[in-house]
Amino acid sequence: MTNPFDMANLADALATEEDMKPLFNLIDQIMALPDEQLNDNSIKMIKGMIGAIKDSIITPAATEQTIRNFESQGLNKMQVNEIIKQTKNGMDEIIAELKPSKYKEELLDEIFSIFYGLLETAAEKYHSYDIELPILLEEGAQMPTYAHEGDVAADLYALETIVVKANTISNKIRTGIHLQLPEGWCARLEPRSSIGSKTPLRMSNAQGIIDQLYTGEVLVLYDNVSDSDYTINAGDRIAQMWVEPIYRFRPVQIDKLQETERGDQGFGSTGK
Repeated sequence: MTNPFDMANLADALATEEDMKPLFNLIDQIMALPDEQLNDNSIKMIKGMIGAIKDSIITPAATEQTIRNFESQGLNKMQVNEIIKQTKNGMDEIIAELKPSKYKEELLDEIFSIFYGLLETAAEKYHSYDIELPILLEEGAQMPTYAHEGDVAADLYALETIVVKANTISNKIRTGIHLQLPEGWCARLEPRSSIGSKTPLRMSNAQGIIDQLYTGEVLVLYDNVSDSDYTINAGDRIAQMWVEPIYRFRPVQIDKLQETERGDQGFGSTGK
């Protein structure tokens, strides 16, 4: 039988080809069985064999190897999820081509679930990036960085030293970076928590939004709400940025809203 992951172009995503040999061999054996030998008892016995093979394949070591394969290919989470989707579709196509009997199809589904079960287990533990974000750097600018694994936002750095005068608003702090956002995505800017707790700076527009078509320099606007000047040095972390999909809405006029428990109770209606 043809290796199903060769057919789906997914072999590189698996732990190793060697790890999968028991499954491939079992598929061949199942397809060679005469249909009249398959009944509830034989199906139960074969499923027990499949379960034993599954336990030997979906191991922490195999999961880690699969994750390393994701990393070596530079895959992001969206690409990994697409692989899992393709895997399931590929398995469906294989079954359609083989045209197995009802019992054999049931067994093949059981086996194929191990293939994408391994991918799903690895994907859950795979720490990577959801998209690639092309960034142009001006001279002296720094790439955004994540301080910790799992952080929502990446830190942005000041391109140059600037003195933010006391009691001034909308001071433009340069980052020297330009984004090429993917279609359907935007970027958001917010002050780092330490800016709010340790400095007199407040972001002028509370939160900055970068539309997907904007490719100019990313600037951060700050007010200085104190009576003293404040110096931002080149290389200081001055803001944080994250990206997210854009969901546009189409306004649709209606005559009446559905009733809810809260209804028209205004802000602060629930008390302190």
